[in-house]
Amino acid sequence: MLTLKEYQQRTLDTLQQYFAACRAQNDADKAFYSMTKIAYSPIKELPGLPYVCLRLPTGGGKTLVAAHAVGLAANEFLQVDHSLVLWLTPSNTIREQTIKALRDRSHPYRQALDTALKSVTIFDIKEALSMQPSVCEGSTVIIVATMQAFRVEDTDGRKVYEPASILNNHFLNVPSNLRPYLETLSDNTPVSSLVNVFRLRTPMIIVDEAHNARTPLSFQTLARFRPSCILEFTATPATKDTPSNVLHAVSAAELNAEEMIKLPIRLESREDWKELLSDALAVRKDLEKTALQEQNLTGEYIRPVMLLHAQPKRQNQETITVDVVKSCLIEDHKIPEEQIAIATGDIKELPETGIAKPDCQIRFVITVNALREGWDCPFAYVLCSVAELRASTAVEQILGRIMRLPKAKRKKQLKLNQAYAFSASKNFIDAANALTDALVANGFQPHEAQSFVTPVQHVFEEPVVFMGATSVEVSETPDLKELPKEVAGKVLFDEKKNVITFQGEMKESDKQALAKCFKTPAAKATVEKIYNVSRGITVTKPLSPAERGEKFSIPVLTIRQGDLFEFFEETHFLDFPWKLSSCDPALTEKDFASARSEGDVGIIDIDKEGAIKINYLSQIQTQLSFTGLDFAWSAESLILWLDQHIPHPDVIQPDAIGFLNGVLDHLLKTRNLPLENLVRDKYRLKAAIQEKIQQYRLAARTQAYQQLLLPESPAPIEVRPEVCFSFKPDEYPYNTVFRGSYNFKNHFYPKVGDLNADGEEFECAVFLDTLPEIKFWVRNLERRQQHSFWLQTSSDKFYPDFVCALADGRYLVVEYKGADRWSNDDSQEKRIIGQLWEDRSNGQCLFIMPKGKDLSAIKSKLLQTM
Repeated sequence: MLTLKEYQQRTLDTLQQYFAACRAQNDADKAFYSMTKIAYSPIKELPGLPYVCLRLPTGGGKTLVAAHAVGLAANEFLQVDHSLVLWLTPSNTIREQTIKALRDRSHPYRQALDTALKSVTIFDIKEALSMQPSVCEGSTVIIVATMQAFRVEDTDGRKVYEPASILNNHFLNVPSNLRPYLETLSDNTPVSSLVNVFRLRTPMIIVDEAHNARTPLSFQTLARFRPSCILEFTATPATKDTPSNVLHAVSAAELNAEEMIKLPIRLESREDWKELLSDALAVRKDLEKTALQEQNLTGEYIRPVMLLHAQPKRQNQETITVDVVKSCLIEDHKIPEEQIAIATGDIKELPETGIAKPDCQIRFVITVNALREGWDCPFAYVLCSVAELRASTAVEQILGRIMRLPKAKRKKQLKLNQAYAFSASKNFIDAANALTDALVANGFQPHEAQSFVTPVQHVFEEPVVFMGATSVEVSETPDLKELPKEVAGKVLFDEKKNVITFQGEMKESDKQALAKCFKTPAAKATVEKIYNVSRGITVTKPLSPAERGEKFSIPVLTIRQGDLFEFFEETHFLDFPWKLSSCDPALTEKDFASARSEGDVGIIDIDKEGAIKINYLSQIQTQLSFTGLDFAWSAESLILWLDQHIPHPDVIQPDAIGFLNGVLDHLLKTRNLPLENLVRDKYRLKAAIQEKIQQYRLAARTQAYQQLLLPESPAPIEVRPEVCFSFKPDEYPYNTVFRGSYNFKNHFYPKVGDLNADGEEFECAVFLDTLPEIKFWVRNLERRQQHSFWLQTSSDKFYPDFVCALADGRYLVVEYKGADRWSNDDSQEKRIIGQLWEDRSNGQCLFIMPKGKDLSAIKSKLLQTM
């Protein structure tokens, strides 16, 4: 099975935590707020429903994450063996591709489903119209469709709502408490429709790109299905009217660090489209030479492809159409016709099998509005728009096609890690803004998108003329009314982005006039910056240590394995033997309550505004517990089920079975709990047993871990100066970038990640940034095993907040802890391992955990002599 990228696993971890919070708090809204500290945006048609969005930019593998999310939701939230899933795609093309992938047992999507769910059946809507109960009760059924397939005005859509005798068996012996949820006929018998099957089985809904699933009509349709939860996977969550509830967002920096996308995008603009095309062809040709060098080094075959964006035909107006562009390529540049493919609504010359095979000759693809949906070509490196780039769906889609990095692996040749865009535009800044908008439409944050668009010159041998337009973000809105006409004609202000643009070279008189339009000194300083840039005066921000080529490696804790020293991590103490069957199997009433809280079922309450509020989650959980319920279980079959559903890779099966036998024996004979109740609550029982096993596991691991830390351990833990973790100079996968006004001067990377613009951690960062003893420092990113410094604890990896290189050659690691958390067990364990790292470094490493705002403790630590 394809290994998930770190950011994909973090996305799923967040979803798992949300599901746990939903079950613990029995409230989807409160669970969302507890996770994000953002108010939940409810959908009135779907009150109380977990309806959340996972945001992954283009190229982030959102469909793979969605496939993993199905099993996660079934096991962690719905807690059922078999569920019904409605998978909604944005178009029929994507629907067909998704069905094909989900049915292919060798495809990573299907492998993700099979691993988590064992038995899976994939249907389209037509197949689902004859679906039998035995299929639903014996496997997880995934129905792949478009939202349009459920429109009542559509002939096929109506079939979903109409009675069909072939579905009658679903409604035999429906428990009386489930009947109120079903649509019924005049005699109160359930309608034998597919929609009623949905209402009976409360489907999980996966929404792949949510653009057409967030209208009032769509919400009404989704509500009619009575879903158990809705998960959106999109690059561009809705932000207006009914905004998406974004539970987790992945940044471009995270994708870039995992080598998923080409960045930056080098942009050139020229007014004459033929000159522009000549430049673009030169770049593509140079890239092909570079690709051959890459192939000689690594064996990887790449054929750089150019996507050309032509104009549509218009009556009574001369336009640069597909035919005009193709003729120019063939006649003016002698491009062989077999290297050119046209992809428009009428002409489809792209082969269904793609164009990545070495025997394919295609190097140029000409399109107008959009390429075929689902067409993926990592070989696409160059976008050339013979018309001005403007924010449009076509530009957004085409841009997404040139961003995927072949084989998701960074190349040896720098040029092959970047993308290239050419726009026939009078103004570079207009083209850059259009490209930035297109990046935002592909799921990148605005501040990320702006930094990813750079001029194409300096990359290739022949420089490109840069038509002067200088753009700077400002902190206030200027009052441009009093500007003299000759100056006003050169100034543009984008209120949406707070960006001011000056055309051409700025004179001294222009500078003075524009400065008067601002009030604050900071804003006036931006005018000085525009003046310098427009006149070619280099006033740039000093390069960060990473940009200057500085190296940052820091010694780690190691353990000897034969003649080698390895990073000390959990595998070194997981191998210590422990016996689960010798542990006490008794589950107390606190561990596992004798009965579920039946009083929670169907709670009707009054909210703060006085409106009636129904607890939707309790209803769904109760309904699922009755659907397909089978009492033909024995204690032995329940034990086997528990053994299969509780992960225990460190415990052999006979040992696990012995422990589970003890658990059930105690529950049935000592606590006198009926077997039927245990079967019905098997997921709750599973969670209780899993928690008990984890307690025993942690106790055994802690004992083994502590033995390894002892100086007299057979394989003592050491700090070796030659075994280090190295911060990669061009990979810093932050989730959010620091947006405060403070200008950090000594951070190793040009940007500071995952740091709020205020608060105690920010104050600690500022304090470190000003210390003369610190050469440079890094805001260490949490849960980035390949990109951050960590120390192993008995239960997980500890990622200290700040890692510093000192001017005297030593290292300082700082973990900030608020005074209220400084004394808890977690902080104590972190101090112990941090101090051990310091003690065994022979004076080279320092560790400090200041208590709250006692930052003077950091200064005192630095005064320690080697």
